[in-house]
Amino acid sequence: MAGKPPPKPVLPQDWESLVEDFQHGSARREKWSSLSPPLAELALSSIIKKEFPFKIPLIIFLDEFSYLLFPSNSLTFLLDRLIETLRAIVQSPIDGVHITYALKEQMMVSTTSILISTNSVETVDVRLTEAVVELLLAVINRPNHGSDRHARAIACECLRELEKSYPCLLADIAGLLWSLCQSERTHASQSYILLFTTVVYSIVNRKLSISLLNTSVPLIPFNIPQWILGSEKEGLGIGLNYKELRRAMAFLLEWPQVLTPCGMMVFMAMVMPLAVALDLQPSMLKVQFFRMIYSFDPILCHVVLIMYSRFSEAFNEQEKDIVKRLLLVSVEMQQSLVFRLLSIHWLMGFLNRLMVNGGDLEKKKSIVETGFMLYPHVFDPLSLKALKLDLLAFCSVCIDKLKSQSVSGMIIDDGNSVIELFQDGLISVSAFKWLPPWSSETSVAFRTLHKFLIGASSHSDADPSTTTALKESAIFNHLKGMLVDMILEFQRLVPVIVAFVDRLLGCQKHQWLGERLLQTIDENLHPRVTIDYRLVSYFLIFDRIAENQTIPPRRLLELLTKFMAFLVEKHGPDTGGKSWSQGSKVLGICRTMLTHHQSSRLFLGLSRLLAFTCLYFPDLEVRDHARIYLRLLICVPGVKLRSLLNLGEQLLGISPSSHTGSFFSVPSPQHHQDLKKSRNISSYIHLERMIPLLVKQSWSLSLLPLGVGSNKSEFPGGFRDSEASTDERELDANIQFQTVPEDERMDKPQVPLYVMDSKVSEILEILRRHFSCVPDFRHMPGLKVKIPCNLRFDSEPFSHVWGGESPKSGLHGVDALPAIYATVLKFSSLAPYGSIPSCHIPFLLGQPPVGDYFHGETTSLDIIATYDGSGEEEIYKAPVIIELEPREPTPGVVDVFIETNTEDGQIISGQLQSTTVGIEDLFLKAIAPPDVPEDVLPDYCSDLFNALWDACGTTSNTGREAFPLKEGKGAAAINGTRSVKLLEIPAYSLIRATEQYLAPFVVSVSGEHLVNMVKDGGIIRDIVWKEEALGLLLDATTSVTEFDNTPLHLTFTGNEDEKERQFSFSKRNMGCIHILIFLPPMFHLLFQMEVSDVSTLVRIRTDHWPCLAYIDDYLEALYLS
Repeated sequence: MAGKPPPKPVLPQDWESLVEDFQHGSARREKWSSLSPPLAELALSSIIKKEFPFKIPLIIFLDEFSYLLFPSNSLTFLLDRLIETLRAIVQSPIDGVHITYALKEQMMVSTTSILISTNSVETVDVRLTEAVVELLLAVINRPNHGSDRHARAIACECLRELEKSYPCLLADIAGLLWSLCQSERTHASQSYILLFTTVVYSIVNRKLSISLLNTSVPLIPFNIPQWILGSEKEGLGIGLNYKELRRAMAFLLEWPQVLTPCGMMVFMAMVMPLAVALDLQPSMLKVQFFRMIYSFDPILCHVVLIMYSRFSEAFNEQEKDIVKRLLLVSVEMQQSLVFRLLSIHWLMGFLNRLMVNGGDLEKKKSIVETGFMLYPHVFDPLSLKALKLDLLAFCSVCIDKLKSQSVSGMIIDDGNSVIELFQDGLISVSAFKWLPPWSSETSVAFRTLHKFLIGASSHSDADPSTTTALKESAIFNHLKGMLVDMILEFQRLVPVIVAFVDRLLGCQKHQWLGERLLQTIDENLHPRVTIDYRLVSYFLIFDRIAENQTIPPRRLLELLTKFMAFLVEKHGPDTGGKSWSQGSKVLGICRTMLTHHQSSRLFLGLSRLLAFTCLYFPDLEVRDHARIYLRLLICVPGVKLRSLLNLGEQLLGISPSSHTGSFFSVPSPQHHQDLKKSRNISSYIHLERMIPLLVKQSWSLSLLPLGVGSNKSEFPGGFRDSEASTDERELDANIQFQTVPEDERMDKPQVPLYVMDSKVSEILEILRRHFSCVPDFRHMPGLKVKIPCNLRFDSEPFSHVWGGESPKSGLHGVDALPAIYATVLKFSSLAPYGSIPSCHIPFLLGQPPVGDYFHGETTSLDIIATYDGSGEEEIYKAPVIIELEPREPTPGVVDVFIETNTEDGQIISGQLQSTTVGIEDLFLKAIAPPDVPEDVLPDYCSDLFNALWDACGTTSNTGREAFPLKEGKGAAAINGTRSVKLLEIPAYSLIRATEQYLAPFVVSVSGEHLVNMVKDGGIIRDIVWKEEALGLLLDATTSVTEFDNTPLHLTFTGNEDEKERQFSFSKRNMGCIHILIFLPPMFHLLFQMEVSDVSTLVRIRTDHWPCLAYIDDYLEALYLS
């Protein structure tokens, strides 16, 4: 049974809920289908209302759901209503409130989109399309009018989309469009040029015979040409008026300077086919556009390369220039990473095109040698290193091709041989030797090995020379020995090397390469390997050798027999399950041999191994399995034996292959976490601040709203948002924020409703400019506060808890210290600091006990960090940055949780000692507008201090003013609070402390004597110096007449004798220091220090009064401790 239809939407809130229902879909959308009259008619009626505030979102809603809101049975009626609404809005004068340029532009765009999506030319009467085109032509027929230039550009874009959907729609008025292009001189000229270019492109593409200069058709009224309707084919495909079209092309080629990079891309996509169709010389395009290769925009460089690929014969002499430019872009550190990566991609494509298409061999040689300059740098991003290594691999292929050409002078010198090219390139990612096997550096290194090895190889079966060339290549012979050395030196890389070999074995064309590598490893690894417990790390490669039928199993069986004898000899009460585990893995390799080799080939060596295991191995289960395999080997024929062993169960002692479709997916070993060991890790793993706090804050002031859902906060600085939930309002309870409606934000200036003098007007202008640079953290990333820390751990207690099964016997110095790997620090806080990103530390060495630093041993490390002072101690610390995004300037505590791994794979996780965030951590410099020059920045900061000082001192002038924040989505209000603090400290001590801790925040110093003292220090600079101190020490909101000639008296009660003491602080003192501190996300703290010889009076003002709870302790710790 159908439910009752919902009421008609009238208010903006009704339309908002309707839009949400449509975006949600399903039943929420279906309930509006039975509404009468249709939704589109109701929406258009609401849009035409003058006072309706929800116009632009409703227009976008009609465009987004036009396939539902404009059904075919009532399409003509609804489109007629839509065009009437468009005409009414476009022809209405701009009032800045109800009718704006944004409304007109959105209406033109949405109407054009609806016409194209509904195919109005073919589905409804053509008069509707003619009416829209006529309206758009009327809009653009006002060239050089500055006020509506953006609206005219939008109208041109709408006409261009109609022309693309219906080619030659505007062909009759192409000459008039040409005239408009010649007349337009504003930035909208790009849209006029692109519109005219699109029309010319359609004329040439359809071979329409039409005159561009002698146009008899008026611009308005507009009639759709008959060839669009299909009723008349006259003029189509007959021929082109080449003379006029070439004049049009000459005109278009004079206007590239007015196009943006994206506009240039669109323009050239049409100009290049036009040049071919009109038989124009490509050199015209080269002369006009080749200089764009030297721009700093990747789109413009891409345009030049596309032009080169289309007209390569015209760039015969510029190929070296292109290579040098791309090479320069790739090595410039100031360029964006995307641009540098693109330059390498383009360079490889350019070189490949040059080598494939043939040409001058000398030119090829010079361009390839230019590629040798592209070695990866140490500080290049890893993605850039990978691409540069790919380019070097491609250059190595080019070297081989050039060497094969019997031309004099074509031999590349020995310094650029393929082997040296490979070795030098691999240095940039040499960290893979000590990083975990699943690291990105390891993936890049082995990817490079694969590129160099098969770079010149083709996967085509019709290429018989590929196999011979690879067998005789120098890189293959070098790589064989290199892999053996890596297996012996870096056992952790064995899984990666196995994956590398598996990739070759999985390729039908290069399978023999994998087999040849396994044969080399079998021949060279077994004589050099040491028989001990670490031999188990080679079992994965042994398993691949056992699977390959081309490798004789004799060497591997002899090695496994020696290893089983070693296990029997070393077995004892302290061995534990090690003998069972490793013995089972040996039997797993034996089973692999039985599965893939003939029994006669294995019988002698394998029977000796299994017989020895049956007699002497200490573990009963391993002896039983060996006895079963021995009986199968003796009694069961080979074919039946392989069928018995291939039942699909997992091989004994061998885990399933980790190799998947991805070559570099090397999984990390899985270990269980020991919760008992992780219980007290905070006693030996420490996260310490680099800069200690002046005040050890043990409490914080947090204020919540009076009630849930209340619109008023507990104090005047409350945060409110009509769209925020209750939890958000409670979290941000200390921030004054007002949401500005969209129409008011775009069209209405923020004009106060009260009379103000010139001084107040100047203050408000300064504050508006300042707050327009303050980001609104709810709609964009807020300001960041970074706390530098060091992570370290004590090696002695760490080794006691996590020592593992095999201590580092025989190692001395730094090599004997423990280490942790792949450390992840996660942060959380109850304070309003937003989401705190985690920190990743790949490696950290344990700190030896005090007095046991190994002087001279640090030279054994590959990379040594050198610091001033205790350089040797710094290698035992890892820098950590805690990045906060405060929602409120409140001290708090950050909880730290660590997850890391030991050398033997044990997982450590737990909570460390929490890190305290003090009020001084939240001190930031005031944000300056980007248009303020450096030389006037001190004056701007001083004026901002005076404006904020006045605003925080009274609410009569600025209390009702709302200052829009960045992006214009919210506004802030200032509610000031004042305080005072007397510091009994000599002037010299106060200046030294201020220079040490508050120097970045000082904006001005007044008083001749005080100015001289501060200037002599040489630390505080780039501020406003005021030699005269007269009148500067008076309160900014207090007139001179309100003061008498008596000094200021401060009275307080002592703790011991409860006697009242009185101090005098004269106004005639040395001078004054102004300090401006920004408290994120949007508050300020102001100090006016009136300095005398023996004491200083600090006047404090702020627009966030809760911070005063911490300032008293901070000032005492800063100046009196």
